[in-house]
Amino acid sequence: MKKIILAAITGGIILWVWGFLAWVVFPLHKPSIRNISNEDAVIEVLRTNMDAKGVYIFPGMPADYNQASMEAYTQKYMRGPMGMIIYDPQGSDPMMASQFINGLIIFIISAFLAAWFLSRSTAAASSYFARVLFCGMLGIVVSVFTYLSAWNWMGYPLDYTTAMMIDAIVGWLLAGFGIAAIVKVAKTETA
Repeated sequence: MKKIILAAITGGIILWVWGFLAWVVFPLHKPSIRNISNEDAVIEVLRTNMDAKGVYIFPGMPADYNQASMEAYTQKYMRGPMGMIIYDPQGSDPMMASQFINGLIIFIISAFLAAWFLSRSTAAASSYFARVLFCGMLGIVVSVFTYLSAWNWMGYPLDYTTAMMIDAIVGWLLAGFGIAAIVKVAKTETA
């Protein structure tokens, strides 16, 4: 268990550093996240029409699912625009220390799970490179399930989806170098 905890801390720190590099140093996400033109006017409309923190979609789903309501919804959806807004009327500090601390904790928990899965897989007794690839494959699984699903069902733009997938896959591959160095099972000799 000590090795898994050490691997979790190591992998979590690597993921955190990679996240900083991907978002702040490298231009990985910048091209896929756009600013709103006439932002102040849009914010005023949001304040007027949304009072609670949450995820909002437009066009909104009808309250009842009768044929007329669904046809009207379908027409609005097809005509566009359509989208999703993550909204917080209170706002907050964009660089709160708690966000960075929470991020590190989340990455350590994620790396703990990866290290635990690796320790119970046949890859643990394989080569260092196989163990690194095991962690990289976890990044692919997470990316496909999370980001490709959001692209398909929620209409996330392809450039945003691609950037998020690259971020996750590279992050897990890099974390794999640390995790794989710690989580390994000695090969047993066969008679």
